[in-house]
Amino acid sequence: TGSLANNGILAALHERERTGKGQRIDTSLMETQLASLVNIASSSLNALPGTPPPKRWGTAHESIVPYQTFPCKHVDGKEEQFIVVGAGNDAQFQLFCKVLDMNELARDERFATNAGRVAHRDVLIPILESKFMERTRDEWVQLLEGKGFSLGPVRTVPEAFACEQAANRDMLMELDHPVAGNVILPGHPIKYSAGPQGEEGHAVTAPSTGDDILHPPMLGEHTEEILRDVLGVKEDELQRLVEEETVECWRRDA
Repeated sequence: TGSLANNGILAALHERERTGKGQRIDTSLMETQLASLVNIASSSLNALPGTPPPKRWGTAHESIVPYQTFPCKHVDGKEEQFIVVGAGNDAQFQLFCKVLDMNELARDERFATNAGRVAHRDVLIPILESKFMERTRDEWVQLLEGKGFSLGPVRTVPEAFACEQAANRDMLMELDHPVAGNVILPGHPIKYSAGPQGEEGHAVTAPSTGDDILHPPMLGEHTEEILRDVLGVKEDELQRLVEEETVECWRRDA
């Protein structure tokens, strides 16, 4: 909802630049959830009379099979591991079967089309679940990656931040926090072609030092700055507001 509100604010600012008119942005958690249903909502709202309501599919896809997580062979000392696989069309399913050395599935008329695979989901998925238990998650990723269909390992949070892509995309940053000391936070997911130093391709965050960003603010850390520098409150009036506890100001040396 916050991200959608941000989009709405930016759109309204653009409209104000164009027309000179401002407006109020209104959204809610409920509306965000309803809009997020997307194709599930469309199918339900436009269903023929008597059609059963959509059911819960867990990680699976209602109208594409296979497109879900599969448990993999257990690795000693680790939690249960999963891989996500998606064969989005019939050609991808053929590739999928070939790489898995399961050409008999590709030749099976029940699974020749996506409509058939959806209709026979209860037959196909147990076969694939048994197959994926033959190797570990990482072994499957190594075997299947780059073969022409969607897949990815289901990682733990530490694994996700430790992976090569997270490092290449600057998704870790260290900051000096005035109370907590050195903290590690997720990086910014948006990168700009002209970064903070105006360098082409420079990331919006600096993962090693955090020089380009501020730490998460303490409560009242910027109250004085906003009142004095933005709103023009005089120093004696600002001091009175603080003493009366009308506003709360946090100072690093307090």
